[in-house]
Amino acid sequence: MTSNRTDRPRGRRRRGAGSTVRLDARSLWKRLALLNRSQNWLAQEIGISSGYMSKLVTAGRAPSGRIRRRMLKALGIEDFSELFRLDEEEEQDGTP
Repeated sequence: MTSNRTDRPRGRRRRGAGSTVRLDARSLWKRLALLNRSQNWLAQEIGISSGYMSKLVTAGRAPSGRIRRRMLKALGIEDFSELFRLDEEEEQDGTP
């Protein structure tokens, strides 16, 4: 049986409970200080606006996989967990 496009749900997919990758701001600041670089330098280096970088730092936004890879490379970090953390999410209706 084949499925056509009209059978698929539209819009964003909701995955229910899961986890979101967040930038660890404290680790970022330590690394930038070690490299004697600024948050604006990093934003420019990875090709995003300084406003978007600010949202990543304050956990207002979660970085995409592409942005995470660029950040790790620009900062010379190999271990994902040195710069990012996983925040567990609960389902919207309150059930685990």
